[in-house]
Amino acid sequence: MFVYSFKASKRQIISMILCIIMLIAVLVVAIIWPIRDASAETFKPVGGGSNEERVAFLTGLGYEIDSESPTVKEVLIPDEFDEVFERYNKIQQDAGMDLKPYHGKRVKLWSYRVLNVPGQGEVRANLLVYKNKIIGGDISSTALDGFMHGLKKYNRDYYSSTTLRTETTSSATTGTTATGKP
Repeated sequence: MFVYSFKASKRQIISMILCIIMLIAVLVVAIIWPIRDASAETFKPVGGGSNEERVAFLTGLGYEIDSESPTVKEVLIPDEFDEVFERYNKIQQDAGMDLKPYHGKRVKLWSYRVLNVPGQGEVRANLLVYKNKIIGGDISSTALDGFMHGLKKYNRDYYSSTTLRTETTSSATTGTTATGKP
């Protein structure tokens, strides 16, 4: 049997207690900080298996849609993103979504006509649904000089023709797509 004893001054004991408190604080911050950031910035897929769920999602964002005549088709998210799909995924990421976890998956693309965006031609709300969950999508105009942005809250001021025309012109000179913030 071994017995070990040590003698410590008050100063040494206080230093050890402070070190232990600081270590606990660092561990708490390291554990809680990523959780808080992830919940604030990461989109958690929501129900999209039924027409009612998809309509509720879009109306929750502020869009008035024609819920009676959606179109649906199956699309394949590619195993490797080309330049076009990388740009589309950037639009998704700007809205807090990401399609990279769905590489190689077949998803359903539900498309609804948006009614509360005047003067932009036909505007569509497109929802990507995988295993009855909305994982991404966009709001876009079908016009030749139209727009496209991620699924963000509706903002009437964004859809003024001067705002969209300015963004389209500036993006055309840089070679990127217009992805304004609604």
